[in-house]
Amino acid sequence: MESFAYQVFLTPEEGGGFSTEIPDLPGCYSQGDDIKEAVEMAADAGKTYIAALMKDGDRIPGATVRAVPEGDREAWVFFETDESYIVDGPVVSAAQAARDLNVSPGRVSHMLNSGLLDGYRSGRRTYVTQKSIDARLAAPRSAGRPKK
Repeated sequence: MESFAYQVFLTPEEGGGFSTEIPDLPGCYSQGDDIKEAVEMAADAGKTYIAALMKDGDRIPGATVRAVPEGDREAWVFFETDESYIVDGPVVSAAQAARDLNVSPGRVSHMLNSGLLDGYRSGRRTYVTQKSIDARLAAPRSAGRPKK
């Protein structure tokens, strides 16, 4: 896992909320209903952007300090990421994964947190890769709690 910090510009929107831009990451935009959400979404966008660059073997731009455009606000985001943050292949909901694996939704969350399943969160929803479900179903089972 590598650590990164980037400057973010927050632009107030007419209807409320803020759009964000990380100027050192061309095309890296996001938005949020308030400053807190906008900064969190910008950090997630930056994390995804950098992870995709890492996965493709592309150069990662360094952070610079730029003048803040008139009317905008400035924030800095810090995040850690690596290429494993990019999920490949089809995904299913955590509820569907629980049904496929014959476990509770809470167990699916535990398996994701412990690295036994691959997936991601998007807002309040959790998704699990079909590939990790298939691998888990093919693995021999033993009694007790899953081990890493």
